[in-house]
Amino acid sequence: MECIKPVTRKALATLFLLFLFNSCSTESLGPGQARNPRRERGGSGGSTQGGDTAISVKAHRVGKRSISTFIIANTTLESIRDVTIYSTLNAIVSHLYVEEGDRVNKGWLVARLDETEIRNEFDQAQIAVDQANVALGQAEVKAQLSAASYKRAQSLFEQKLTSQEEFDQAELINRTDELALENAKQQLEAAKVRLEAAGIQLGYTKIPSPIQGVITERLVDVGDRVNVNENMFTVQEFPPLWARIFVPEKALPQLKTGQETQIVFEAYPENEFNGRIKMISPTIDAASGTVKVTIEITRAGRLLRPGMFATVYIATQTHDAAIAIPKKAILRERDLNYVFLIQPDKTVIKQEVRVGFSEENWVEVLDGVQAGNSVVTIGYETLNDGYLVRVADWEYTTEPIPELEETPTPPSQRAERRLDETAAPQPPRAQGQPSETDGPQLQRGESQRSPGPPGRAAGGRGGRGEQMLARLLQNPEIRKQYEEKLAEDPDLANDPQKRRAFAREMMSKYGISRGNQ
Repeated sequence: MECIKPVTRKALATLFLLFLFNSCSTESLGPGQARNPRRERGGSGGSTQGGDTAISVKAHRVGKRSISTFIIANTTLESIRDVTIYSTLNAIVSHLYVEEGDRVNKGWLVARLDETEIRNEFDQAQIAVDQANVALGQAEVKAQLSAASYKRAQSLFEQKLTSQEEFDQAELINRTDELALENAKQQLEAAKVRLEAAGIQLGYTKIPSPIQGVITERLVDVGDRVNVNENMFTVQEFPPLWARIFVPEKALPQLKTGQETQIVFEAYPENEFNGRIKMISPTIDAASGTVKVTIEITRAGRLLRPGMFATVYIATQTHDAAIAIPKKAILRERDLNYVFLIQPDKTVIKQEVRVGFSEENWVEVLDGVQAGNSVVTIGYETLNDGYLVRVADWEYTTEPIPELEETPTPPSQRAERRLDETAAPQPPRAQGQPSETDGPQLQRGESQRSPGPPGRAAGGRGGRGEQMLARLLQNPEIRKQYEEKLAEDPDLANDPQKRRAFAREMMSKYGISRGNQ
């Protein structure tokens, strides 16, 4: 008899567990109906997913913000002036004073050419001017002597003291010397012009910047020989910068000079730069049906540069205090828009909404959502009406959400609280305020269908697994081990695989088979 006692105790323990678990499934279910875990715990009203299991989601607290409709166009930035510096001489580069990226003022030297050859020509022109000055002096003296001789000859001729031939000769010499003086003057002027030209050529050996701006290209180096009209530098004037876009002809009435715009760049996607419409083309391109609009960005700092790719937003209409939610909170089904609203009891309802203006990340809600509501932004794919959720993160929300930020209640405490709330009288509430007891009213003998876990139909494979775990947790020993496991691994509350593994572990530990369920 002593050897039978251990077997008898084990058999009695197994029979006790089977009796305990089978007693939980004595309720008769109609065809196609599943057991309601909340009703089994004494709760009433709307059902929650998997009984007490909360689904982790991200949410947003709805508020008011300015939202607009935009004309959107892509373009690249341009400097307001782009100047190429050419060589005006055939010479060798002797000095470079700037590099690409250097800022220069108008007139600053950027390079210098070798002036040896040009200096020689200049010196020769200077000598020619000096010689012309000497020749002019000689011509002036000679012209003065011949003029005096002519006057004496004329006086003597009038007194009939000289012959006609001598008078004519004196007159001819005087005229010749006057012409020689005039020629000397012209020779001096020509020498001066050649000197000036040589001086200009000498000045071309110094290469200045024609505008104030930034050196964006340097195409020569010291020692290179450049030819006339060869490109040496490119200098661009900025800021300000210009963005030229082409908008449809029908948008022309919505545009005006001085209108504010917003510009976003691929290099700085998180920053938004302001601009204003500088010019609107007076003509329309007949081929494309567009009009050219020039936008000026004045406060670009050192972040923006010509050639950067930009997206221009021109607001055409603005609602200053619009109810707006993130676009990703919208669930589109059969040409209708829905959101999941989080209720005070942390369950969700699927709410149809009517949308208005739309920006890049935000959409205006005209009907269906009010300021202060909370909408699910990530994780709504597995939700349905009445599902219990846990907000893991509040997106686009800066202010605290005290009424929804409390720590999730353990499943055992939630079940006990529901029992207490069911037994206790409910306080009066305002019309339209959600309550734990809200939900479809059941007739006598009916049972309410549970929605089952995310992604599974009620009564499916996942539903049986959750029901099995719910039955196991009615055992105080198993519930204690579950709560200890949950404290070590919080993901157990939301991870279906870990929950099934825990259920299998308990069934193996206590010798429970699926047939007994």
